[in-house]
Amino acid sequence: MSSEFASDCLVLRHGSARLVELAEAKLRGTTAPASEFATELEGLLGQPGGDRIDTVVLACTHFPLVIEELQAAAPRPIHFIDGAEGIARRVAVLTEGQVWPEHKPHGIAVFTAALAPSPALERALAAYGLDQIETL
Repeated sequence: MSSEFASDCLVLRHGSARLVELAEAKLRGTTAPASEFATELEGLLGQPGGDRIDTVVLACTHFPLVIEELQAAAPRPIHFIDGAEGIARRVAVLTEGQVWPEHKPHGIAVFTAALAPSPALERALAAYGLDQIETL
């Protein structure tokens, strides 16, 4: 894909399970020190060519939740792009032809680990339209 859309750019990819944890902690009302976000950014910026990065696409549904923290922790000006619209377009293509309900159903947050959601987490999820919580 990068050869088709960014042939004149250096494209680096980096995943961060810890950044997902930090975003989920923020939803639960817990704040993490800026140093934790700086450490996660270093995993990307520390790659060969990372010194050339001027734009980061947040291509995970969790990462826009901590965009302000990432901007604050960046060692230099970096433009962060919320990738939600692109993710939504991709899901739309992958689900083309699927029959959707006539009325919007309740939003359901599904967790893979049993947890008792805190009131802060319940409020944060409700703000995103997720008013039901289930565990697999």
